[in-house]
Amino acid sequence: MKKTILIFSAFFCLLIIDQVKAQERTISGTVTSKGANSTPLPGVNVIVQGTTKGVLTDFDGKYTIEASLGQILEFSYLGLKTTFRTIDNANEIDVAMEEDLEQLEDVVVTALGIQKSRKSLTYAAQDINAEELSKVKQTNPVNSLSGKISGVVVNRSSSGAGGSVKVTLRGNSSLGNNQPLYVVDGVPLSNPTGGQPNDTFGDINGGNKDGGDVLSLVNPDDIESLTVLKGASASALYGSAGLNGVILITTKKGRSGSFKVDFSSNLSVDSAAYFVELNDEAENNIDDFFNSGVTSITSLSASGGSENAQTYFSYSNTFASGILPTNDLKQHTINVRETAKFFDGVVTANASVLATTQTITNRPVSGLYFNPLVGAYNFDAAGERLIDYENFETFDPNRNIQSQRWFRATSDIEQNPYWILNRNASEDRNRKLLASMSLKFKIKDWISLQTRGTYDQTLLDYDKQVFATTDATLAPANGRYIFNEQDIRQLYGDVIATINKQFGEFTISANVGGSTTRTTIEILNADSGTNGGLQFANVFSIQNFNANPQVSIFQTSLDKKVNSVFASTTFGFNEKVFVDLTARNDWSSSLPSGSNSYFYPSVGVTGVLSEIFEMGDKISFAKIRGSYAEVGNDVPANTVFPERQILFGGGISPLDPVRPLGEVRPEQQKSYEIGTEWKFFDNRLGFDLGYYHTSTVDQYFQVPVSTGTGSVTVGVNSGDIINEGFEGAIYIVPLQTENFKWVSNINFATNGNEVKEISNPSDDVQIDNQVISAPGVNTFASYLVEGGSYGDIYAQVVKRDANGRPIVDSGAIVLNDENPDNTIAGLEKVGNANPDFTLGWNNSITYKKVSLDFLIDGKFGGETISMTEAIIEGLSNNSQRETTNATIEVVNLAGDPSTLTAQEYYGLAGGRNGFTGEYVYSATNIRLAELAIGYNFKLSESSFFRNIKASLIGNNLFFFYKDAPHDPNVSLSTGNALQGVDVLGLPSTRSWGLNMNLMF
Repeated sequence: MKKTILIFSAFFCLLIIDQVKAQERTISGTVTSKGANSTPLPGVNVIVQGTTKGVLTDFDGKYTIEASLGQILEFSYLGLKTTFRTIDNANEIDVAMEEDLEQLEDVVVTALGIQKSRKSLTYAAQDINAEELSKVKQTNPVNSLSGKISGVVVNRSSSGAGGSVKVTLRGNSSLGNNQPLYVVDGVPLSNPTGGQPNDTFGDINGGNKDGGDVLSLVNPDDIESLTVLKGASASALYGSAGLNGVILITTKKGRSGSFKVDFSSNLSVDSAAYFVELNDEAENNIDDFFNSGVTSITSLSASGGSENAQTYFSYSNTFASGILPTNDLKQHTINVRETAKFFDGVVTANASVLATTQTITNRPVSGLYFNPLVGAYNFDAAGERLIDYENFETFDPNRNIQSQRWFRATSDIEQNPYWILNRNASEDRNRKLLASMSLKFKIKDWISLQTRGTYDQTLLDYDKQVFATTDATLAPANGRYIFNEQDIRQLYGDVIATINKQFGEFTISANVGGSTTRTTIEILNADSGTNGGLQFANVFSIQNFNANPQVSIFQTSLDKKVNSVFASTTFGFNEKVFVDLTARNDWSSSLPSGSNSYFYPSVGVTGVLSEIFEMGDKISFAKIRGSYAEVGNDVPANTVFPERQILFGGGISPLDPVRPLGEVRPEQQKSYEIGTEWKFFDNRLGFDLGYYHTSTVDQYFQVPVSTGTGSVTVGVNSGDIINEGFEGAIYIVPLQTENFKWVSNINFATNGNEVKEISNPSDDVQIDNQVISAPGVNTFASYLVEGGSYGDIYAQVVKRDANGRPIVDSGAIVLNDENPDNTIAGLEKVGNANPDFTLGWNNSITYKKVSLDFLIDGKFGGETISMTEAIIEGLSNNSQRETTNATIEVVNLAGDPSTLTAQEYYGLAGGRNGFTGEYVYSATNIRLAELAIGYNFKLSESSFFRNIKASLIGNNLFFFYKDAPHDPNVSLSTGNALQGVDVLGLPSTRSWGLNMNLMF
């Protein structure tokens, strides 16, 4: 009987199951975006609520799923509102999804150009949209990052419009390159800087000039968004190039729908604002010397297309006349991007071309050579004005040429500034071509294959004509001609397979691929020299060079190839927990065959606490994250395998004397970070806080080694540099009504740096320190010393008695010798160039059609030296404090007191090789960095214009606090040298202007 009942029960259960199955049927449909420009949406997550069933829409937005009558389908997609549909009698359910503006802020572009939900990230990333970049437009869009991204330190170049920008993410960690990698639409960009200053005195071969960088060649209006991946975990997939973090630039592209035209015009007036305080007469001369600069940025773009083909085109024109007479920039940029689908969406093609030409006349230099500011600041001719020497030349009947006119004999560092600008003139011609193409193949609904290729070429030409009667230290009697040409080409290609699959509550997103990068640099340099010179006066041609060994003409090339394989996988569980795994291996041609392969992995995990636990309606979102990564870094091209140079007259130079000490190994960085992110009150308040720690070991650098026959230079792997700190971002909407909204963002960061170790790699090589900025004949230097920090600055310090009074003996200041542990070659450590803490407060306030935006940017801690002030006080009496009636109490070696006037004391302390310790200032500063007051006309859809917005804008307007006589946010070099010092750099400017945006 029991057996019969069991059989009957089992049979009854099977009937019920069969009946339930009979109620299930196939539901299909298409998911599109809602609005006039509706397009199919691939990758939409479609699940049957209350079950583990789920699918993803294919590349045409189509889906198929099994469900029963009355069940609910849930459609979710990044940046769109989650949509629900109840199953009725229809077998086809189409869905149009709306934009979710709050969720859009949670979509982040990551490595390889992949979009991810912010909640799934296991590392720190921040982004800026196009509107934020264009509010107060700058010629180099990276300048707009300062104060808006935590952990990012931006120092503008002192070389004016078109100059480089020094960007540091989480501190300096390498003796090589510390700049981040720039990636445009998923493809790494070559960023040649054309040479950077590294000597406080200046370069006799044209002055301390900044060669510019690639970001100054990008049209800011072409940028859709800019994302900063700060740590090695975020950028590990980019290999050694991503060691210092990555700045991802996503450019605009055409969209289906109506044809749209956008026009933007920005016009601003620039004035010299922050320089050494001068006496009244000298300041009047400087006011006469500097011009009011004008910067104009005009951009026109057009976009549109059908469902299967979209086009984006833009043209921009930038013109800037600098505050320095005769200095100007002209730039033209064209950008074309085409997107098309073929074979019913099976193949998607993207192609783009960016072409830029840029010409800069008389790019400002720093240092003492070829710098017009030396003569301008130190002009002290009695009864005359500097502007009287704007007529800078007189006719020499003996030589039948024009000769330099100045009120006193010229020297290697001082000439008539107007002569330098007109008869030592230079021109930089920069051209860039960036052509990219990608093809994406839909193999299955859940798998695709993409291949990309990029040709990136940058041509840098530098031409300097030095006329006869320029000081003999800089040019022979008939003048001098300097010409440099660089051709930088980078070929990049990759193949990436992408998998997106859902298994019930589990999701997997994986990318597997390989890439190859080849970089070639060809250099031609011609310089008639300081002894060879020209055969005929002022004829600037290589054919006019004297046949002299001092003439320098050489041609060389650098070639580097890196092949890579990589993989990235993100595992998700119920949208609550995510695990990231990445791995990459590079093979570099710049390393010896035995150690040219290096592997780096990363692992990260994040938990969405607000999904895991019930937290109440006041907490909108909460998560914690942590990650660990290892990244390698190779050495520059031709380090291990040096190339010969072809010399003037057909000779060939000897091989580079630098010899590797043993096997050269790749530099390695190990890092970890942890963080948490919280949002409250329907996203009205939120914060992101993180801690990071990095250790960079096996630094590659070169040191001299004594031998029995002299000395040689060897390349070694040594050292360990530690960086650690906290980063935070706070988002708050203090007030919001129907017509009023105030959005405030606060970004802050700390960074602590320690040179943990500079080891001695062998008994023959003893390393006490590594030079970052060599002192030369000056008294400023930067050294890397074990136990110290990257950026430590050293200066010549005055010896003082117990009461702090300077010791002066026999009319000369006595050098301090009581701190030997912190002294190198007579120079004592006086501070560090890097800030301890950075803070940015960015605000956007709108009331109906009126908007107010402002940014307050602050850097706290660190020191800077004004060698400009030291040089002025050593060469003239033009500084303000030298004209006061102040006296300074000093003592002699016996301790007997006396007094010196300010002019007497600073005349002893100043000069180009003076006591620079007297010119150390705090680098702490707080400034109003940006201001924009706008009106948005918000026209009706039937009008000719879609929208018009006009804004009054200001940039670098004033300092709430500043101790240094110069702007400490300006850097003389984007390299590692010349940090924390101003050596007659061009003063930074204050700008006011108008911005107009017209949308058709």
